[in-house]
Amino acid sequence: MAGPFDAPPQPDGLTTTAEFVAALGSLRQWSGRTFRQLTAAAKANGDALPASTIAGALGRVTLPREEFVAAFVRACGLGEAESVRWVAARKRLAAEMPPLPSVAPGDPADRVRPPGSPARPESHAPAGPGDRDAPDRDGPDQDTPDRHVLARSAPDSPPLRAARRGPQWPALVGVGAGVLLVLFAVVSVLPSLYGPQPGGGTPGPSPFRAAATSLNDRVPSNGWYHMVPAHVAEGGLCIGEGRERSGKTDRPLAVQRPCAGLVPDTFLRAVGDGARQIEWHHPVEGVGCLTVDEALKTPNALIAPAECTGAPHQQFLLKPAGSGFVVHPVHSGLCVGALYGESDMRAGAEIAQKTCTGRHDQVFLFRPAPAPTWTPR
Repeated sequence: MAGPFDAPPQPDGLTTTAEFVAALGSLRQWSGRTFRQLTAAAKANGDALPASTIAGALGRVTLPREEFVAAFVRACGLGEAESVRWVAARKRLAAEMPPLPSVAPGDPADRVRPPGSPARPESHAPAGPGDRDAPDRDGPDQDTPDRHVLARSAPDSPPLRAARRGPQWPALVGVGAGVLLVLFAVVSVLPSLYGPQPGGGTPGPSPFRAAATSLNDRVPSNGWYHMVPAHVAEGGLCIGEGRERSGKTDRPLAVQRPCAGLVPDTFLRAVGDGARQIEWHHPVEGVGCLTVDEALKTPNALIAPAECTGAPHQQFLLKPAGSGFVVHPVHSGLCVGALYGESDMRAGAEIAQKTCTGRHDQVFLFRPAPAPTWTPR
């Protein structure tokens, strides 16, 4: 790789679990190896590193096991000294986590389980469609103790009390009264929102409808655009076709390119449920849709053109952010941004699916562009 990309990512200075997991993903990207290739490299090193375990670790927000970190770093092609550095960074982050809140004796185990987590440790979520290297994203080799999640989500929670048996009538009566009040309020405002007032008065515009209309008006309609990353908007760069700077592949990718004379042309098309399809119209190659590689749901998957199929990993939700939009792949809910982050302002910087950071490389301006002078295929 050129410039700052000839060196692997480093674990020094990482301050959160999310940063650590994202750095591991960047290390895999630097290595250029697929999950299966990492598994093979680990086996050659005498380590066991299933592809499903790798996918699960890179797709979570909890610290992976020390054994995983060491084997993963070695599988990416680094030596034992670098492996020790990554494990030391993992130890440091683990030591900085807040302690587990106390729990009253006799509480069932599920009482301390964070909302949305599986009821049993053997209940694993199935892999998403297209995750060929990750049939099981919650592999058994992964260390995801509930205490980490609970400690982050409610560090100041008081000890849980033993569950009381029997109906809680005072609480139920209070809830029922609250529901009746809400229903009364809704019924009282319905005429003003959706119909004429008693006595023939004409209602004004609904504030709820006005807000929804304003939001919809902000999202770009079908048309030709330049897709501009906010962090390079002043540098005259847009999203266009390029190649991987490492030279490991020679396929077209979405990269930062000069807006002047940009090829291919970008067409934004609504596909239902608020989603958009980002089409590339090329005078030679025809029409393709920007696609998250292999429908992966993990950070650092590259974005490349492919045949338009209407699949969720070819659809994006645009969420207003300042004067631009955060672009979320529908299948993953992550964010589109520069592979190496906001500091990479060069032409040729690869665009990828990333953990959402709120930084400017993950905010895009959609500037209207002229229709191509050639006939789109």
